[in-house]
Amino acid sequence: MYGSLIIAYLFLGGAAAGALFVVSAWSFAFRHAEHPVRLRAAFESLRSRAYTVGFLLLAFAMVCLLGDLGNPGRALMVFFLPHPTVITFGAYTLAIESFLAALLLTASLPNSPLVFRERWLDIVEALCCIGALATMAYTGVFLFQGSIPLWNHWSIVALFLFSSLSSGVSVVLLIDWFTHGQSLLLRATKPLQVCHVACLVAEAVFLTLFVSAAFRNPSADASLDLLMTPEMLAIAGIGVIGMGIALPFTLETYSITRKECRAIPVSDFVCLLGGLCLRYCLITCGAH
Repeated sequence: MYGSLIIAYLFLGGAAAGALFVVSAWSFAFRHAEHPVRLRAAFESLRSRAYTVGFLLLAFAMVCLLGDLGNPGRALMVFFLPHPTVITFGAYTLAIESFLAALLLTASLPNSPLVFRERWLDIVEALCCIGALATMAYTGVFLFQGSIPLWNHWSIVALFLFSSLSSGVSVVLLIDWFTHGQSLLLRATKPLQVCHVACLVAEAVFLTLFVSAAFRNPSADASLDLLMTPEMLAIAGIGVIGMGIALPFTLETYSITRKECRAIPVSDFVCLLGGLCLRYCLITCGAH
């Protein structure tokens, strides 16, 4: 039940939803402000690529979740015979978010037959943001609703939400870098970097709350014993705290204080690796 496919689902699904939230919110704000023609053209290119990557990551996440179920019929039962459960909520959230992402992806393609008026595009992007928030939160609820003592604290939902949002920012910034290099659009990402720093701070706060709650829970002692082993502690310390929070925070803060744009987006690479380490540690130690 809680194996490598679930780790992949939690990571890919969270990063995908985070990226879709970021690009939809950025697109909404960008469209309602005045920008030079060159900057608008660059952003349209970024938007199309970001929706493509976000949709593909979400699709891969759903494949991992279905693969973990082992029986596609069980997934269909959730849709055709729904019950008011957390699993049903998650399934419909993923399906709706995938549909909205597909719509926005199609509309963002050059010469697309699907063209939204500005008002309708605002509505679809707002719905995509709401769906993305629900999808990110569900990656935490998915674990919280289980009977595993280590995960039995509400802070895991907030932790996964901000970790997913942080990963989503990194995905979009990486797409921006590889798409445009040293272009005008890179210089317009400073506010996004500020948001990334805020997400990292929130992630650190809720990680502290989660770990504190785990150490106060006697039922989680077996999981904590595994976490304290040298190999797992190294992954948690270097991967989760160092690469997932501390190093990206330091690099992003340094970049924000300088006038020039970032050189190489190291913080985004390590942030994604840290997000993967977080999910690996929680799944491995919780479901040992």
